[in-house]
Amino acid sequence: MACCIGLMLFASCKKDVQPTISIATGTNYVSQGSQVFSGDQITVGFSLAGESLTKIEMNASQNGTVLYNNVQNIENVPAYLYVHNFNIDAVGTVTITGVVTDAKGHTATSSFDIQCFEKPNAKFLGRYEGDILITGSYEASITGMEPIAGDLDNTPLPAIVDIAAGDGMNDVSATITINGQSNTVNGTVDGNKVVFEAVNSTFNYSYQYQGFPISIPLTMTYAINGTLNGEGNQLALDGACNGEGSVLALGTFSVDGTLSGSLNKTR
Repeated sequence: MACCIGLMLFASCKKDVQPTISIATGTNYVSQGSQVFSGDQITVGFSLAGESLTKIEMNASQNGTVLYNNVQNIENVPAYLYVHNFNIDAVGTVTITGVVTDAKGHTATSSFDIQCFEKPNAKFLGRYEGDILITGSYEASITGMEPIAGDLDNTPLPAIVDIAAGDGMNDVSATITINGQSNTVNGTVDGNKVVFEAVNSTFNYSYQYQGFPISIPLTMTYAINGTLNGEGNQLALDGACNGEGSVLALGTFSVDGTLSGSLNKTR
């Protein structure tokens, strides 16, 4: 009798095993601080443990508003890996929450935040070709000759801009070829505008002086901004440029001006 009472007391004192839930790690799973593009599919994973697990509910919310919800029933198991794919359509901080329930109604919760960014405007991606115009002034000092000064009045330079998605959110990268000289630059997209970082390059600038052709290698610094027009078929460029070079190895030549023009999309 005493033994039975002892067993009863032991059974009555035995504590329920509470369920646990933790963020699962795996290839392409999002976790705390993950950065994703709005509209992209993401993979959420939670590791569950306990006694007789029966259900997990996962939701994505922003500022208290539920953006997505999923409920998955479980067949009374002690452990379970929950993996779910869905598309997230938001910009800003999104909270992912998982709640596991066991057969006795006990629950456990785990949450983490991810960052959602606008996807770079796909209209920008592609190849644009055309002429970019250089407008400004030049000065030259040539040994044994009178100084040269003049204006650059919409002097055309052939340009190609190849734009691709960048590594970061709202970033793009581009190979910009002006007058045969190429540079790979990074840029950022905001609506229908893109801003590229400033770069240094060398241009071979040719002009006529008193009937003689002169070709001058100019070390130029230029920064270009772009605006997408129409249905993405034209990229209007503008920017500043300045540089200097040598004239027949006898003197110096400097340019200070602007670049502008519309390039047509070819792919």
